[in-house]
Amino acid sequence: MSKKVDIKSTKYQEAVRLKYSGDSYSFISKKIKIPVSTIEKWFAFGGLLKGEYEKYRDEQNTIRHENGLVIFKKNIEIASSMIVALMGSENDNVKLNASKEIVYREYGKPKETVEHRGLFESGLNYEQILRKARDRPPDG
Repeated sequence: MSKKVDIKSTKYQEAVRLKYSGDSYSFISKKIKIPVSTIEKWFAFGGLLKGEYEKYRDEQNTIRHENGLVIFKKNIEIASSMIVALMGSENDNVKLNASKEIVYREYGKPKETVEHRGLFESGLNYEQILRKARDRPPDG
């Protein structure tokens, strides 16, 4: 006759929580006073707590993801406002970098070409870069 097991008991739920936290089987074993080999069997394929752990993991990952989105949405508004404010700077390099950041966020960072390589790192200011671009002969 098999013994009825309540996987919702404190001992089992603690084991699931500790495993999700990244604790080792050895640590879990010491914490809930169950042999390591038993803990390993619980979480093995087809084990007593395998399904319970996966359910808990998915729930916790969903919660973390949703919390992350809330934080991201709050901070993206602040970051965007700061970048736009930087575009009002008197320093041309600050304006240029803020403008580049907005473009990169919207369209992604372009692949560097030979034509662009070193232009911004050359020590030229915003006006000098624009002048150089205007003076370049058209393609074709």
